[in-house]
Order: sequence, then structure tokens, then C-alpha cells
Amino acid sequence: MDQLQERDLYTTIQQWRKVLPKTAELSEGTCMAMLEEIEQRRSKEPQQWLDQAEAVVLTCLSLLRKNKAGGYRMTREWLERAVQLDPEYRVAHELLLRQEILRLREEQALNENFPTIRETDNVVTRRRNVEILTRLAGEAKQFTARQLANITHIQELARKLADEQTIQWAADLNQLFIDREELVEKLQLQVDAYAASLSGVFFSTELLGQLQETIRSIQEQRNRLEQIWQDLELRQETEENPEKTDSSALEELEGLIGLDEIKERVRQLAQFLQYRQKREEKGWHMQDDLPLHLVLMGNPGTGKTTLARLIARLYKELGLLASGQLIEVDRSHLVGGYVGQTEQRVMDAVKRADGGVLFIDEAYSLKRADSSGSDYGQAAIDTLVAAMTGGEYAGRFVVMLAGYPEEMRNFLYANPGLYSRFPETGHFLLPDYTTDELVQIASQVAERNDYLLTEEASRSLRQRIEKSRVDESFGNARTAANLILDAIFAKGKATAGKDLQWSDFTVLYPEDIQSDTSREETAAASERLQALIGLEQVKAELKKITAFVRVQKERSERGMKASPVELHAVFTGNPGTGKTTVAALYAQILREIGYLKRGHLVVASRADLVAGYVGQTAALTKRKIREALGGVLFIDEAYALFGTSEQDYGQEVVQTLVEEMTRHGENLVVVLAGYSEEMNRLLLSNPGLVSRFKKYIHFPDYTVDQLVQIIEWEGKNAGYLITNETIEKLAVRLSEIAGEHGIGGNGRFARNLVQEAMQNQAIRLTEIPQEEWNPKQLAELTWADFQRCLD
Repeated sequence: MDQLQERDLYTTIQQWRKVLPKTAELSEGTCMAMLEEIEQRRSKEPQQWLDQAEAVVLTCLSLLRKNKAGGYRMTREWLERAVQLDPEYRVAHELLLRQEILRLREEQALNENFPTIRETDNVVTRRRNVEILTRLAGEAKQFTARQLANITHIQELARKLADEQTIQWAADLNQLFIDREELVEKLQLQVDAYAASLSGVFFSTELLGQLQETIRSIQEQRNRLEQIWQDLELRQETEENPEKTDSSALEELEGLIGLDEIKERVRQLAQFLQYRQKREEKGWHMQDDLPLHLVLMGNPGTGKTTLARLIARLYKELGLLASGQLIEVDRSHLVGGYVGQTEQRVMDAVKRADGGVLFIDEAYSLKRADSSGSDYGQAAIDTLVAAMTGGEYAGRFVVMLAGYPEEMRNFLYANPGLYSRFPETGHFLLPDYTTDELVQIASQVAERNDYLLTEEASRSLRQRIEKSRVDESFGNARTAANLILDAIFAKGKATAGKDLQWSDFTVLYPEDIQSDTSREETAAASERLQALIGLEQVKAELKKITAFVRVQKERSERGMKASPVELHAVFTGNPGTGKTTVAALYAQILREIGYLKRGHLVVASRADLVAGYVGQTAALTKRKIREALGGVLFIDEAYALFGTSEQDYGQEVVQTLVEEMTRHGENLVVVLAGYSEEMNRLLLSNPGLVSRFKKYIHFPDYTVDQLVQIIEWEGKNAGYLITNETIEKLAVRLSEIAGEHGIGGNGRFARNLVQEAMQNQAIRLTEIPQEEWNPKQLAELTWADFQRCLD
């Protein structure tokens, strides 16, 4: 609605004033355009009519905003403005009253978990409990004062509407909080008195009893408060609300993005449960009930918790559970630190899940493979199984286990008692989302945060998602949501000092999505490679490799036939020739041209990969490879993997490496480094290895001139000055050493030489009074400083 004719605006407002449109028929853009039109007409039309029109539009905006996260403040502001503009507009008053009641209800979630105080508590526990009670009493007093003020406002609104039921309800609530105020003041006095009675191990049992009684009274009063709220909610449910359409669990599931196979399985599950329900209604009963317990397996962010909530609701809707609440726990909630605590914790969780679902995330962590006798994970499993099959709560709650697929299967197989209660018909494997689905999810996240994505921003988002999809730790929907939140943060950060327009508050552009610094980092990688001293043949070879990758990538994107790209490499050369440095730049350059997603370097040696017994070596190697996914795995002195005995597990590393390189394809680049002859023997030891390494790059030893350049650069980089005279003498002396017995260490030798010279300079300076030092002396490395290292 860009331009509204006078008759159109008048007609629309009159229709909306009689019957508010449904939110599906509204948009914030339309309402904002109407407000602009109303403002433009204020200089030439009757103010009363325009005030009434603005009140109606603001009320419609509040309908759009009220259910959005964080929308309360703006909704309240609009509605208060509406009732101010048109005191006779009852709809605005009613919505404002509901909004105030809703806010009051949400604030009931105050944490009042008063500690349990026992006569047997030790001195430290007593004093800690006093501190906690003092803090909670203060918070409760402030909370009660706020609620009394809010209730007064609600009473005023209810009187204007002559809403007798709400007036009476607010009066009851007001009296409850007045009583609560008295109890809280009493609690503060009793805590102070009890604290004053503490003296070593002694305390007043009379004061303790009074304090315990007051805490019980506050907790009982909280239960009465919940009853008052339930009475109000029951009354509101019976009132006519044409916009309220409670969707079923199945309908909500259908509205989720993706999960097609899971949706079909849940439909089948619902159909069977409905069939069983109808069968029982007609008098046929099963003696052996099929279990409702489920196993939800999937990678992070695939919707396991969301699915569990919906199935819990489905069970309730079908009458299989009394309440359908979902109680989420993990190992930290269930496993205790001493005998008996674990059993108590598990039963407490079961009690809270009574009538609903106990959802155990990462359930396999309950029983760790390397756990000792002091770990009570097995006790948690045994207690859970016992509660599921017998006792007070058997058949009254459902257990859903969640976690990674492989770990969950191994966990269940290792616990026969648990496995038998989770048959494979109840195993749900949630797949990773496709990129298209994740873009849809991200768009929904943006929308619920009042942002819109341009088409270009959606394309940038797709690229970011693809780069993030590296290994099984990829967060799926969680990653998509985080990318949007990161973009929102980047947008807000970039607005400093700007004259903000409306689009700055609600539109996300490609530059917001591309908020990472990867391009700057990778552009610097190519420059840093060229800036390295020497290594001309290495630079030329890497330039050739990256050029080939760029061309093949472009051919593929244009639909042309692309040749396979072989990027695994063997770096040969003596120590200190720059192999590790170049490998790190190689990884960053491959990220720069879009081949690798992360572009990081993971350095490993034999000690990181080879274990001392069968089976563990493969696990160590896979763990290191997983760490390197999306980047480069650099195995230094790789020839050390070539064992000489049958008991050596180096060959297991080689076999695992070959398998994992095939499995991960373009998501992993491996660089093997070491001496030339030894590397050749390693590659020839395994046909699969030699076929996967087709790039051989030799790093020659540095010449004397190059070593001198490295020394000069290292000194400058450390903030020191090496004079030309010293450089000339260094070149002469290094040439002599090279002619006599050669120079070992290469670049490492040069760096170590500079470090030694810096220390020699320090010794030289301390031999003269400190007050005679000057900036030149502190910065200059002389020939004498180097000569001591080279003689």
C-alpha cells in the first residue's frame, strides 16, 4: 500500500475499526505506509478522525508484534498511544489489558529455590545457606514490589472496561502479593536472627524452626499463586478467540523444514497409535504393549530436541501420556559423585517426567568406555531401566535417548537391558539438512528477528553454509541460525556514526553475511609466500598448482569438463628449509581460491598417530584427520611411520590415512614431509599411498647469501638493527663455515643465530653502566655479538 486515496484510507479504517483483520491479512509495511499517510493528512483533515485512524493502525501493528520475541515493549507503547488517541476504542484497551496480564505471568518465573536447611548441616553449609537466603529474600522483596505495581495498572485497565471477572481476579492476586510482602519481610528478619545465632557449631534451633516454617509458607503461597493463574487461563480458554487456532503436534511437524523421512515415520507412528486407541475403545486390549520409548540419532542441529517435544505432545494428544511435558537432562543431571547420589538423581528426574517424557541428551556419556569403578554411570542406567519396567512410575513416563548415531548404537549394544527396551522400530535417524533447507531455516531466523534477506544476501548465506559444512561437528540448523545472528551483530557494529535509515534496522545485505575476515587473511597468504626468502622453485610450483585449481573450478562452474585436482603433496628437504611455513601458507591459499573451507594447518608426527596396542593407532589417526578436515594435515618426518618390525603400528597409520583420504575427498589435503630418500621408501611401502601423492616439491638448502638475508630480516622483525659492516663480516664467516664442514639447520640456524646474538648483546650492555645506554646501543647488533656464536 504505497499510496492510499482518501476514500480508500477512510473505508479501510472504518472496516478495521468494526472488525480487526486477521494477522495473516496484515503486514508491517502496509501499516507503516498508512501511518505515514495519516501524518501527511494532519495539516488538512479533522484531527479526531485521524487520531481514531492512527489508534486503529497502531492496534493492528500490536497484533503483528505481540507474539514476536522481545515485542512486548513496542506493543505496549503502540497500545498505550492508541488508547491515548482514542479513549473510546475498546479493542485497544482489551489488548493492552491482555498484554499486561501476559507480562505479569511471564515474570512469575522468579528463581526461588530456597536451600534446604537441616540441623545436621556443618558450619560452612549453614553460613553459605544464610548468604543464599539473604540474597533470595532481597530479590523476592523487589519482585513483589514490582508485581504489586503491575497489578495496580491491570486493575485500572479492568475498571475502565468494567471487566468484573478480571477486577476480582486482580483483587485476589493483589491480596496474595500483599501477604507475600509480609512473609518476605518476616523471612529477612528471621534470616538475620538465625545468622546472628550462629557461633561455631552452635545455633538456635528455635530460630531455625521458625525460618523453615516461613520458607514453607512462601512455597505454599507460590502454589496458590499458580492456582490463581490456572483459573485465569481456564477462563481465557473458554472465551471466544477467533484468531486462536491451536495446531496439533502433527500439524506443527508438517510445518518444519525438511525431515521428510522423519515426518513419514511419525505419521506412521501416529496412525498406529490411533489404531491401537480405537481398538481399545471397542474392547480389544493388548496384554503386551508396544514400547513408546524412542532413540533419536543425528548430528548437532538436526532437530532432535524439537522432534522430541512434538512427539511428547502427540503422545498427550492421543491420551498416552497424562501431561506430555519434556524434561531435558544429561549426564551432569543424573550421575552423582558418591554412592547413592546417582540413584536419587535419576529418580528425581523420573518423578519430574511423570506423565511426560524424560529426554536424555548425549545418553552414551552415561557410561564411558574408560570409566573406572568410581564412575556411577552404570548405576544411572540400571536405575533408569528399573524405573521404566517396575515400581511407582512404570508405564507413566516415556524415555527418549538422543545423541550422535555411531555413539548411540555402540552405547545401546553395550547395555543389553537398555537396548531391549528401545527396539529398532523406535530408532529415528535424523539426516543433516541440505543447503537449500538451511537457507530456508536461516530466512525464518531472520524473519522472527524482524530482518529480511535480499536475494544477494541469500546467495552469500548459501556460500557461508557450504564453507561451514566440514565434518560431523557441523551444527546444521544451529549453524544457520548463528550465521544470521552473526550478520545481525556485524550490521549493528557497522552502524557506528551513521545516519540510520529504516533499512539499517531490518534488511540484511551481502556485506552483513560476509562479515568474516577470510578474504583479507587469504589474500595476505599469497603475498607472504612471495615475500619468503629464496624457495623460487617452490613458489613457482605452488603458483602452478593454484592456477590449475582456479581454472578447473571455473570450468566446473561453467558446466565444462574439469580434470581431477591432485593436491596431496610430498615436501622433501633438510630441516629448516621452510616446509612447515610453506604448508601453512599452502592451506591458506587453497582456502583463498575456494578449494578448502577452513584453510588451517594441523601438524602431526609419529608420536601423535602411533599407539602402543592394536586398534588404538587407527583411532588416533582418525582423530587427527578429523581435526584437519577442511584444511591441511602436515605429517612431519613422515618416514618415521615406516616401521621395521611386525609389532610396529606405523603401517596401521598408513592404511588408515589412505582410507580416510579416499573417504573425505576434497575436504582434506595431506602433506608428507621429510628427507628425500626416506620419503621414497615410505611411499613405496604402500601402493595406495604412492598413487595418492603426485605432487613432489623439493626444498633446497639455503645459500649463504639467503641465510644472511634471513638473519637480517629476523633481526629487523625483532626490532634490532644489523649494520652493513656486520652483514659483510657475517657473509664472509658463513662462507668459511660452509666451505669447511657445511651449515646445518638452514633457516632454523639463522633464527637461532639471531637469538644468540641478542643475548650476547645483552651481556655486552650489562658490562657498562645502565645510565650510559642509548637507543642506538639498545637496537644495534654488532659483529662481536655474532662472532661469539660462530667461533
